[in-house]
Amino acid sequence: MRAVGVSLPLGQAVRHELLPLLRPAGDTKAELPGTVGGLPSADPVHYRPVIPDVVVEIEADQTGPREYGRFRHRPRVLRVRGDLTADNLPSAP
Repeated sequence: MRAVGVSLPLGQAVRHELLPLLRPAGDTKAELPGTVGGLPSADPVHYRPVIPDVVVEIEADQTGPREYGRFRHRPRVLRVRGDLTADNLPSAP
């Protein structure tokens, strides 16, 4: 798995729904290069990794990551998809 973008800030309803579902993947923080979270010269994005077992639906202005291997504009998280698991999703080429 690799990061292809950073979402816009989550809406309050989505935050409350995700809170009990996300589980830390260790005690350490991680860092994404600035090209994932913004422009090529942007500062790195710091985050706390979670176990990738929650599926969310996003809205993006393109069908997949493009330049620098990321989304050009930050996608918006629309809702949690409790009816799907990571195994239901197609694999990246």
